[in-house]
Amino acid sequence: MYKLSFLIFFCFQIAFGQAIRPEKKVLIFSKNASWAYRHASIEHADSCLKAYCEKRGILADISEDASLFDDQNLAKYSALVLLSANQDIFDTDQEAALQRYIRSGGGLVGIHSTSGVERNWKWFNQMLGATFKYHPPQQNGTIKVIDHNHPSTKNLPNEWKRWDEWYYFGPMTNKLNVLMVLDSTTFESKSHTQNYPNAWYHDFENGRVFYTAGGHLEKDYEDPMFMEHIFGGITYAIGKNKMPDLTKLAKFEKAPARIITLDPGHFHAALVQKSMLAGVKPTVQVYAPKGEDLDQHLKRIYSYNTRAESPTKWKENVYSGPDYFQKMLKDKKGDIVVMAGNNAKKTESILKSVEAGMNVLADKPMCIDAKGYEKLKTAFKVAKEKNILLYDIMTERSEITTALQRELSMMKGIFGEILPGTPEDPSVIKESVHHFYKYVSGSPLIRPQWFMDTKQQGEGIVDVTTHLVDLVLWAAFPETPLDIKDAQLISAKRLPTEMTLDQFSTITGAKTFPDFLKKDLKDPKTLNVYANGEIDFKVKNVHSKVKVLWNYSTDKGGDTHYSIMKGSLANIEIKQGEAENYQPTLYIKNSKISEASLNAEFEKLKAKYPGISLQKTGNDFIVDIPAKYRTGHEAHFGEVMERYLKFYKVNNMPDWEVPNMLLKYHITTSALELANKQK
Repeated sequence: MYKLSFLIFFCFQIAFGQAIRPEKKVLIFSKNASWAYRHASIEHADSCLKAYCEKRGILADISEDASLFDDQNLAKYSALVLLSANQDIFDTDQEAALQRYIRSGGGLVGIHSTSGVERNWKWFNQMLGATFKYHPPQQNGTIKVIDHNHPSTKNLPNEWKRWDEWYYFGPMTNKLNVLMVLDSTTFESKSHTQNYPNAWYHDFENGRVFYTAGGHLEKDYEDPMFMEHIFGGITYAIGKNKMPDLTKLAKFEKAPARIITLDPGHFHAALVQKSMLAGVKPTVQVYAPKGEDLDQHLKRIYSYNTRAESPTKWKENVYSGPDYFQKMLKDKKGDIVVMAGNNAKKTESILKSVEAGMNVLADKPMCIDAKGYEKLKTAFKVAKEKNILLYDIMTERSEITTALQRELSMMKGIFGEILPGTPEDPSVIKESVHHFYKYVSGSPLIRPQWFMDTKQQGEGIVDVTTHLVDLVLWAAFPETPLDIKDAQLISAKRLPTEMTLDQFSTITGAKTFPDFLKKDLKDPKTLNVYANGEIDFKVKNVHSKVKVLWNYSTDKGGDTHYSIMKGSLANIEIKQGEAENYQPTLYIKNSKISEASLNAEFEKLKAKYPGISLQKTGNDFIVDIPAKYRTGHEAHFGEVMERYLKFYKVNNMPDWEVPNMLLKYHITTSALELANKQK
């Protein structure tokens, strides 16, 4: 859609030059993240500012709907006024639209807690000028106006005595034009230096930005002096009221990303490239040791390039010397390192890659034990310092029944509130069954011998359970940053799958067990693979259970998934058994609302997912899902890559992703330690 609107505007500009808007109009936007502190003054402030603007000839819309942040909608506005917005409020597409708005000449006004918006997004911090850090208790203080040559300060006194929250910020953008400073001798603070900035403006990437830290209380928006101050900032941000100049965007376009594949010992590395990816160069640098793992990876890429339908056009440049990893770090021939292989080496590879300044997209698990977890924490710290992205491949979020289960659990009219549950009756249960012998991309999967070594692959309790714990946090606490202190581990179990030598030979091609697996032999012809795990844990007040089981093979269906979320009004359940013909099927069970009410609420979800419907079966309901949404597990890897590329383009991830990744791996690695103690 944004490309189409760009084209329309671009053609208009070529024909007539950059147009002046027919009217002045601003968007007053006050969205707060669901978990954020919200100022009680917002509604009153919004209405007061709208009335003030419209009395002076500037139209104003009020909204907290971030979906308005697309190119077509933002182009309607002469300026954006973020009034006491707070925390993580934009998705990646909305962030990109905001960037284009500013870069094409738009204006933005930030008021009060707007300096707390998108705290981990460096671009937003630089655009606004600073990021809120803390404030001492509310108290009287004196502001000194040091620049009266601006619309926001021209009628203010030299000294302005006010009651407010006196904000203290993190590092501030260079070259801000400071308008007002705090006389820090007039209030109590342990951090504010004398003449500490309180309001400023600057030109930023073709846009005009004004920020003022005041405005905590409702009465501030009844104060003529404060309202004139804000209005002056708005008139500055509007400037000459020109339509977006899209010709200015080219200089900010990010070059296509260059992918590096590191030691692709797992078939997931190839699935990332099963389709061509927009914004990615077709040449991929591969660094890996010679051997079967590399050969299998290149064969899969070749099969994608030579298939009859929608062939890909990847070009793999391979370096396979024994110093392949050191060579990769030295060459730096890519922007994003994709890792899917031997998990014993993965955490160290992640850390070294981010230390070298490279973004990383890693297959799960990022770590397989407590020692690795400590190293992973360091890697995330380094990634933050270097402003690069470290992310893991969570494909199960893309599975349609899982996505819809989460959507339904967020609909209070259908689900109600999530129940706390108990250790004996968890509120959230997620189970998955996997198979060593399976087909991938139409061919029997050849697994590396080390895949059965839990010292290299990791035990099941830290491997596939990563997906399941991720889904619990993602669904039960949507878009909410969590902390280790929020979680309590209750119990954990580990169990082996027995694999005969004949079975091992079938999936690896090896005729004998290698020496590194002899520690796990039950007898000379039977291997114990500790691929099964179970974790009971609590996050905040919600009890959850995850369980993974690995069988050798199956005659019916394939890998399966079970999930239930229990709410005060209904249970949302996914089943994939014989009764469902081994297809993931989503149920709404034990509904406590009328059928008419359920259908009315469900219409809201149908608007987002056209074509889905409810089918009654006995006392329960099945969510009927069109085939177009069932893209399949292999396609989900490309979908994860597309999501990551959006993060890469704006160089930011949602604020909850990193803390929740750390919590996820804390739970899995701690569970392994607990299970080992319970042998």
